[in-house]
Amino acid sequence: MPRHISILFPGQGSQSLGMLNNHSINLLNSYEKDITNMLGFNLLDIIENGPVEDLNRTSVTQPAILLSSILDFYHISKELDLKLNLLCGHSLGEYSALVAANSISLLEGISLVHKRGKLMEKCPKGAMCAVLNTDIKIIRDICIEVENDINTIVAPANLNSPNQIVISGNEEGVDEVVKRLKESGHKKCIKLKVSVASHSKVMNNTIDKFNDELHKTKIAPPEYSIIQNVNSNIPESIDELKKNLLNQLTMPVQWIDTMEYIKKYNGIVIECGPNKVLSGLAKANGIDNIYSTSSPDFFDKIKEVL
Repeated sequence: MPRHISILFPGQGSQSLGMLNNHSINLLNSYEKDITNMLGFNLLDIIENGPVEDLNRTSVTQPAILLSSILDFYHISKELDLKLNLLCGHSLGEYSALVAANSISLLEGISLVHKRGKLMEKCPKGAMCAVLNTDIKIIRDICIEVENDINTIVAPANLNSPNQIVISGNEEGVDEVVKRLKESGHKKCIKLKVSVASHSKVMNNTIDKFNDELHKTKIAPPEYSIIQNVNSNIPESIDELKKNLLNQLTMPVQWIDTMEYIKKYNGIVIECGPNKVLSGLAKANGIDNIYSTSSPDFFDKIKEVL
């Protein structure tokens, strides 16, 4: 009996200069002109040559990671006889999953996340911080306390693993939560190199405009089951899928629950896209059978278990 196969697509933070391999660049040839005309800039040139400051701009990072992830997906789909069961992505990666499932076309997907990134950039500046080895209840309680005390926005945003929770919000709110965590003995807090407060109420200004963009985008029923970030469930309709994409802007990524959902199948899990952030999170959530397309020996390893 074939093993259950899940594909994970990474989100913002997995980007790096030169992240496209030769197979991806060859596949890109048929899309590059259309992508450049649509975006108004050469995305491939930024991915390959930088400067890194341009690649790290949210409105560039998002289409860059989606493109890199999907080209990896096209490559492994061509080389391997994969019978896929589940797809999911971390934040931005959810859009890569929708493109892979032929719910959104590649060009429309790139356009949509570019617009999503531009809307996020227009929101008030914020901050994000990874809190390690601290119970979610402690983090949540301190966030609520700080919100009430100084009238700010800060809350858990990425529930990545039992030992890694990312908080997001106004800079003063995040800094105050970190201060209080450290005062109470929880000292492992790592500020992320971002200026947007993803998955928090700081993103409220994006809701109406992004809702308009979603409804202008042609979205078909996905060909594979997709687990969405906001509730770790598979949507039952296009309307529910769109609603979850919209809510994802201001609600936390339920990655722990998503990993629990996948873990129960005891199948093969493939991280498809640049770097190995999700492979590390999978292992932190008790999933050992994870294979990354970024590994040099990916094809050798995956063929042993298919």
